[in-house]
Amino acid sequence: MNAIPPNPSEPFPRETIPREIMEWARQTFDEEEFLARVREIEASGGGLRLEDFIAEIEARVRSK
Repeated sequence: MNAIPPNPSEPFPRETIPREIMEWARQTFDEEEFLARVREIEASGGGLRLEDFIAEIEARVRSK
């Protein structure tokens, strides 16, 4: 794989995706299904409220 020059604003270096993987991804990806799920998340606000996960975030911060 060929490495693409790093961009300081990106935390992980990028590499060229092999052609075989891109072909597989194009065959298995359903754009309409993806967009329907995105619209569902946008309409519902993601289904979570801050109160649903703030305790987990606070616990992780305290453990560092």
